Amino acid sequence: MDDDAFSRGNDLAAAGRCDEAVAAFTLCLERSPDDWQAMCNRGNAWMQLKRYDRAMDDYMAAAALAPDATSVKTNLGVLLKELGQLDLAAKMLTESLQHDPSQADAWSNLGVVRQYGLRYGEAVDCHLRAIDIAGASVARLNNLGNALCCALRLDEAVAAYRTGLELEPADDNLRFNLSIALFLQGDYHAAWPMYESRWGAVLKSRYSGRRWLGEPLGGRRLLLWSEQGLGDSLQMVRFLAALRLREPQAVIRLACPRTFWRLFSTLPVQCVEEEQADEAFDLHLPLMSLPGLLDVGIEQVPQAPYLHAPDEVAASMAAALPARRDGRPRVGLVWESGAWGVGIADHGRQNKSISPDIFSALLDVEGIDFVSLQLGELPPSLRGRLAAPAIGDFADTAAIVEQLDLVISVDTSVVHLAGALGCPVWVMMRAESAPFFLARGEDSPWYPSMRILRQSQAGEWRELLDSACRRLLEWRTTWQGGAVVLR
Repeated sequence: MDDDAFSRGNDLAAAGRCDEAVAAFTLCLERSPDDWQAMCNRGNAWMQLKRYDRAMDDYMAAAALAPDATSVKTNLGVLLKELGQLDLAAKMLTESLQHDPSQADAWSNLGVVRQYGLRYGEAVDCHLRAIDIAGASVARLNNLGNALCCALRLDEAVAAYRTGLELEPADDNLRFNLSIALFLQGDYHAAWPMYESRWGAVLKSRYSGRRWLGEPLGGRRLLLWSEQGLGDSLQMVRFLAALRLREPQAVIRLACPRTFWRLFSTLPVQCVEEEQADEAFDLHLPLMSLPGLLDVGIEQVPQAPYLHAPDEVAASMAAALPARRDGRPRVGLVWESGAWGVGIADHGRQNKSISPDIFSALLDVEGIDFVSLQLGELPPSLRGRLAAPAIGDFADTAAIVEQLDLVISVDTSVVHLAGALGCPVWVMMRAESAPFFLARGEDSPWYPSMRILRQSQAGEWRELLDSACRRLLEWRTTWQGGAVVLR
């Protein structure tokens, strides 16, 4: 082993200088090609650089050189988790722990894999085992809190996060994750300040410059900007009316995707290009920070509908739908959330989405005309069974929804749109719920027209689809019909 190159590589990796660490370990391996530890550590540096292909090559080579090395199997398990190969990841980590059950990090990583695999009780047990072995730490308590939060054991999750914050009060990951648990509990006043830690935990600000802290704006220019998902923007623009009342002289602009521009033209704000907005403001604020700045509690969330399709769009999209048939309600459907990435990055979307083959059971309910609100081509199991009008942007979708009697959708942007329009909508919600949908119950604190239908078991959609079908049939038999009025 080249001790100098090996030590230098470890120091560089610890300092976050992973490109240089790779070079140091490469030098070490040029001199000692069979140095499995250098090979494994170079794989770790590649992991930090998200070069998963190179990391896999190094881990596999290290495993060939040292088949019994538990660190190699543990690291390989972590890599497989990032690639979304959860079964293989669990296998690697379990084998490593069978050889040496005292590895706290392996238990922690297995807990994370179990969490992604929706096996939350096992995940909690793994994290507790890691704490038993190595003691409580910020990372271990954060992992424990996450598993408890997914299991909706919210009091325990809050306790774990707060214990972690006693060790490190400024830790952004703990504060952000605590905010999610508090939102699920409905404690918005406590959640909003913690939610600001998302900038140190999971997000980076798109704009530099001075952030608005709530002081009077006068005639200054304020840039609000969409920061996360499309549904989040649809949900939070409800607060623009209150902001305009509070700051009547301010010039308020919203940097958001163009898909919103026609729909948001009915709001008291000017939409601007996200890439060109940095020259057009005196102060800025991410859109999801607005309710926290306004100190909105769960009881103060505005309830009235606040969006509608522009008149000219409503007329054109009405013509794009098949003619309404007497006695048959129209129901819009969405079964899939938008893509978030690859590997484990897309895990959340997959859990929110329902296979079209399972979702198609709704189409067996007779006496209903179904309409797809899903972008893209229909999957084979749904073709010919529902109308699929062309949709260009959210104004088009809004105009279609206003022609429907009900929307049934997984947790994605369309449920926020339907709620914002005041249209009846059923949300097919995963067992873990989502921050602004509370942990239990059918009612939404954000949308009076919404009903939340929840999985009873994580990952199990068939039971919920069966229940939704029975409920839809009951709704159909009591539906009274009526003319649809264009705005």
